[in-house]
Amino acid sequence: MELPRKEISPVWFLLVWFLLNLLQAAFTPLDADETYYWMYASRLDWGYFDHPPAVAVLISLGKDWLPGTLGLRLGHVVAGAATVAGMWHLLGRPRGKLLWLAGALVAAQPFLHVYGFIATPDGPLLLFSILYLLAYRRFLHGPTLANGALWGLTMAGLLYSKYHGVMLIFFSVLPYLWWLLRKPGAWLAALGGAALFLPHMYWQYANDFPSFRYHLSGRNDAYELKYTLEYLLNQLVIFSPLLLFYYVMTFVKSGPVKFKELVNTKLSATPDFATVCRWLVIGFLLFFLYTTTKGGTEAQWTALLSIPLVYLLFETAKDRFPGWQPRIYLLAVITIGILLLARLLLMAPRQWLPFEKPFDHEPWTERLAERADGLPVMVQNSYRLASLYEFYTGNPAWTFTDVQYRLNQYDLWTADTIYHGQEVLLLGQKTWEYPAGTPFRTQTRDMLTARIADFQVAKQLVITTPVTLPDTVTSGDIYPVEIVGTIPRRFGLARPLPLRPFVTFHYADGTMDFAQLNEVATAVLMPNEPTIIYSRTIKIPTDAPEGPVEVEFGLGYEGMPPLRGQSDRKSSLIVR
Repeated sequence: MELPRKEISPVWFLLVWFLLNLLQAAFTPLDADETYYWMYASRLDWGYFDHPPAVAVLISLGKDWLPGTLGLRLGHVVAGAATVAGMWHLLGRPRGKLLWLAGALVAAQPFLHVYGFIATPDGPLLLFSILYLLAYRRFLHGPTLANGALWGLTMAGLLYSKYHGVMLIFFSVLPYLWWLLRKPGAWLAALGGAALFLPHMYWQYANDFPSFRYHLSGRNDAYELKYTLEYLLNQLVIFSPLLLFYYVMTFVKSGPVKFKELVNTKLSATPDFATVCRWLVIGFLLFFLYTTTKGGTEAQWTALLSIPLVYLLFETAKDRFPGWQPRIYLLAVITIGILLLARLLLMAPRQWLPFEKPFDHEPWTERLAERADGLPVMVQNSYRLASLYEFYTGNPAWTFTDVQYRLNQYDLWTADTIYHGQEVLLLGQKTWEYPAGTPFRTQTRDMLTARIADFQVAKQLVITTPVTLPDTVTSGDIYPVEIVGTIPRRFGLARPLPLRPFVTFHYADGTMDFAQLNEVATAVLMPNEPTIIYSRTIKIPTDAPEGPVEVEFGLGYEGMPPLRGQSDRKSSLIVR
């Protein structure tokens, strides 16, 4: 397939891209994570539990003056257009036939479509990745202090977008580290970028480093082969699989530096931007291959590699193998057609589709609002469902977290304390053992609902253990304990939905046991007064594995597991 010869301005490509994403933003239902980040944007801060604040800033640009999904996504649509404009500059501002080739390669990247309108941290990450690479290339060609300052600014933007930016910086500077260390501009970039990132680091410090705790230790599952296989399969399909052969050939036999030369590159070599891109691709892929030993990975974690892959393939087809151009263009056009079809299906009205529309959450939120009849909705273990409900209905919702779910931003906020003592509709998981619960179906999940009068919000409850376990315990043995609770408001354990103390045992292999402690020493905690909740004994599980165990105490609502994070974990040793 020959490339078109008609001369066209790149502005037209950019305008079509922007308008397509604008329509997509308006008519495509929201993914649950988008409404979670929309909750971020309603409380702008220097950081959040899961991510830095760039995603919240972009959402805040349109959410208050444009309706619905379009307002939520407007900032990301603008960022997506800016990313494509940056790609044009990275590729050398091509014109004529090369512009058609560049446009086809860019538009054939699935992630550039997805994050051209979907409001997640990957949108600003892609934007600042392209800005970073442009600034870094500029510095390599002219290592001045001014270029170093610009490069440092993009470093900060990367880190404020997503923590993956650390790896982009690391793998891009690695091949020329010693060369960079001799350049004052590089030091200015590093120190300036770090200084600009200090407000976020202070936020982490003030909140006990929740993001770092979660990302570094919260994802540490036992290894399963499926994690590695899923990761490898994802990499084969997420960068336009029809172009995979040419990506590989670009590394094997073409480019300013051949693949075999890449392995032997000296750290003091003359800077070459293509080498930077190769190191970036290989380093990223190997790093996330390693992370599969600690748990599952997500496809979008390597999304930013779309940028160096397009750059390398375009430069190779332009300069070294122009005979590739017609075939690459044909494969890219076919890919674009498939992606456009998928995008049309996402925008189509639900009644037009012969299958259930993906991410179609509005119907179930409307049904839940009818059942709530104006009551606040409290959701067990789902920040996604709580944020979806609040976005689509405009009615208040919150979530609470027990030991079978992960902590999230809702656990840092305390606004749910306004619902303390009120009647609420509780949306519980289907495992909730509550006879008065009524079945309810979200789009994909069976759950239970129940009206709860005088609901007790356990947020800010702090449990200490003046009488606690010894450093060494034996499975099956009984030990005395004392649990003391303190909370800044009147708190009742014996309410329509009673709370009971639990002990939870966290084992080294990631499994846990928890047991309810039925007899309590009090029914009411007074504001800020340490009160004994339980003062008897606990039994170490008879089947507890030998080795280290962490013991945690907490309260749990009737029929549910204990809540998370109400006490410090006491480390002991199980001895059979």
